[in-house]
Amino acid sequence: MESISIRLPTTFNVAAHFLELNLEAKRGDKVAFYYRNETYTYSEVSIWAQRMASFLAQLELERENRIAILLPDTPEFVFAFWGAIWLGLVPVPVNTASTLEDIQYILQDCRAKLLLTNQAWCEKLTPLESPYLKHILPVDGENPLIAQLTQQDAQISWEKTHREEPAFWLYTSGSTGKPKGVIHLHQSMVVCAEQYAKGVLDLREDDVIYSVAKIPFAYGLGNTLYMPMAVGAAAILSDAANAFDIIADIHTYQPTVLFGIPGIYAGILSLHEIAPLNAASLRLCCSAAEQLPTTIWRKWREMYSLEICEGIGTTELLHIFLSNRPDQCHAGSSGYPVSGYEVEVVDEQGKPMPIGEIGALQVTGESLMLGYWNRLQATRNALYGMTMRTGDKYVKDADGYFRFMGRNDDFFKVNGMWVSPFEIEDLLLQHESILDAAVLPSNATNQAASNGNGQDESLNQVIAYVSLKAGVTPSVALENNLRQLVKSQLPHFKAPKSIHFLETLPRTSTGKVHRQALLKQP
Repeated sequence: MESISIRLPTTFNVAAHFLELNLEAKRGDKVAFYYRNETYTYSEVSIWAQRMASFLAQLELERENRIAILLPDTPEFVFAFWGAIWLGLVPVPVNTASTLEDIQYILQDCRAKLLLTNQAWCEKLTPLESPYLKHILPVDGENPLIAQLTQQDAQISWEKTHREEPAFWLYTSGSTGKPKGVIHLHQSMVVCAEQYAKGVLDLREDDVIYSVAKIPFAYGLGNTLYMPMAVGAAAILSDAANAFDIIADIHTYQPTVLFGIPGIYAGILSLHEIAPLNAASLRLCCSAAEQLPTTIWRKWREMYSLEICEGIGTTELLHIFLSNRPDQCHAGSSGYPVSGYEVEVVDEQGKPMPIGEIGALQVTGESLMLGYWNRLQATRNALYGMTMRTGDKYVKDADGYFRFMGRNDDFFKVNGMWVSPFEIEDLLLQHESILDAAVLPSNATNQAASNGNGQDESLNQVIAYVSLKAGVTPSVALENNLRQLVKSQLPHFKAPKSIHFLETLPRTSTGKVHRQALLKQP
């Protein structure tokens, strides 16, 4: 396939590209974003972004300086992101679901010269420890940022950046260590929009798009910001934090495309009796971030007559590179490669594995990051030219579909046999009482408790953590029932030795089950 990025001009600014694209297509009066009771047209977004660029230009910031954006999905976030890139600055979105420790770390690690946030976060982060930070701009208060921007020039020339120049950074969730700064180029968003938004999903100008994942998450950045703009669609900016609020948003805005994550699909299904979703407006549902259990996929189709188009992407590759196709979904699979990506299951030497055998997932594509900031060894370990080992274990079936088997460190052995936690979790989720489930090896919890001392692999057992649906209480009878359910469909050694009932399972800032946090459960 011909390179998408090579077709772009050498002098290329991705903010100018997406903002001017819709004006040139005569979509200036079309709604680009919905936010609460307000709407913003493509013309208004362009004007506000340039006003933001003019505002930032007065702060003596230099080209390539990083600016951190710690905000919910709001118009100010959108204007700051595009305005910074327009000016040649590098925005660094920071997830508001991150811990205070991680936020402080990110601000110092990226050497942000400016932090755009709100007063509530200013109070939480006091004192700010970064010696690089020169400006802290709250968007709210007595003199809100929007009011200040009205005084700014709405016609400022965009910086003549290079298509292969860093445009923005995203940070990994940090679930297995400190977050890593992932450096992405101006060309990368165009690649993802062309290959996935247009090529796979066929997003359209008349779509209204709702993303559960927030903008600082690579999945949410594409869903809400640049993919809708690539086709002239509208996107919804929301700070919904639970299934109740998401259902309310869907009823209010009537989106046609829902970008969800597995936990939210499960949550919406669990509320059907008390807060049923009216899904009539939806034509397409997508899922990413972690494996979507087959049980949830089937229940969703039965309830709403809609398939969930599952895929997988990484922060390092910016968006989805494996995906099911609308009306061609295989439950329990991540689909097959998005056009423009080469995806293989390989052994430790990088040789392709036979069909049906587990190996490491290796991906080659144009949207691959430049590298990790100040993490040379981690970059060297991950990248091989334009190819990356994702750290995931996969199987490719005879039909060309890829099935997720777990992260490298998710797999474990019981009685000398490999166990993937996801097949056990999917069975547990089939039980009418279970809302959420996660499976770990007993040795992992023992190692956490003993500061990592080695354990005898032959003594390893399956441990399950589950949360229950509303109105269900834990009991020995329920525990035995769950164990019997697994034994009835899988080899007996895969049945959980013990089952821990938790009110909720811990999740990372990107919505994945936080397996490291589960290890610390008493």
